[in-house]
Amino acid sequence: MKNFFSKHIIRICLIIISLFILSSTSVAQRTDIIIMNNGDHITGEIKKLKFGIVTFKTDDAGTLSIQWDKIRHLISKDIFEVDLQDGRIYFGSLDTTYSVRQMAVKGKDQTKFLFKTYVVTITPIKDTFWDILDGSIKLGFNFTKSTETGQFTLGGSAKYRRKIDNTELNVNSIISFQENQESSRRQDLTLTYQRFLVHKWLAGGSIGLEQNTELGIQLRAITSVAAGYSLIHSNEDSFYGLLGLSINRETFTDTTEATTNLEGLLALNYQLFIYDAPKASLKTDIIAFPGITDWGRIRVNYNITLSWEIIIDLYWELSGYYSYDNKPTSGASSDDYYINTAVKYVF
Repeated sequence: MKNFFSKHIIRICLIIISLFILSSTSVAQRTDIIIMNNGDHITGEIKKLKFGIVTFKTDDAGTLSIQWDKIRHLISKDIFEVDLQDGRIYFGSLDTTYSVRQMAVKGKDQTKFLFKTYVVTITPIKDTFWDILDGSIKLGFNFTKSTETGQFTLGGSAKYRRKIDNTELNVNSIISFQENQESSRRQDLTLTYQRFLVHKWLAGGSIGLEQNTELGIQLRAITSVAAGYSLIHSNEDSFYGLLGLSINRETFTDTTEATTNLEGLLALNYQLFIYDAPKASLKTDIIAFPGITDWGRIRVNYNITLSWEIIIDLYWELSGYYSYDNKPTSGASSDDYYINTAVKYVF
């Protein structure tokens, strides 16, 4: 069973790498125009605006990261999703030549004039799968000679964003080993779907597989549904909460019989982005699963990730997690934690 799960984690990561290679061969016509505050004109393709940074792909200068407040005018005939701080969303082509402070979003039936300072994200609406797909891959390895202990990390993500929803696949594999001891494995694969509702509300669900031998979990299959609200939505940070239900099927590393559990789900997620060079970001979330059918049991997962850009699209990442279960299986620990470094490429 453990080899089966490990092999499938590696296969999924290889699929993500293959998607990246294939997507990199897709060539788009770059006719968007950016005019900087100093008067410079740049022609290329608007990839996105997020956390105050416009990602702009050019033929001659590669992919540029430009601060939103450094841009005087931005022009594109393509269709974009424009997201405001108050949760309103508009769709259309972009033109800021009417005013330095405002941006015109030209929809099919009407044109909306929006103040640029209230614009949080700009996302292109593309027709093909490869244009919409983005994600990341990461790899890390640590080894200490004195104790002969090591840790291997492999992970990746792929995101498919449309007008009304977002689908994301995340894969992580952490294998810790020490001489004369059985390796410890924490691995997970999660497919998440979110649908964007009005006034900062969202709803969705996820399915996933988890393994954590330190907590005695050989395999946990999870299905969850939840609804949430975005409390903070700005160019620098975001903060949202979720409330829902989760059902899981657990098999254990010992001889304990497999169980099926219904749990509550309470989650908080916070992200912070610093766009001064070098770019840096913080992402942290905490998820609690209070037992319903197994009353009195509570599981908690906490994750934190710090990323620093080394060169364009290549990041050094420091991450950590803490997992707690107040009713672990026989002989297993009630908690597990780790700190890891890795190199991550974002596409």
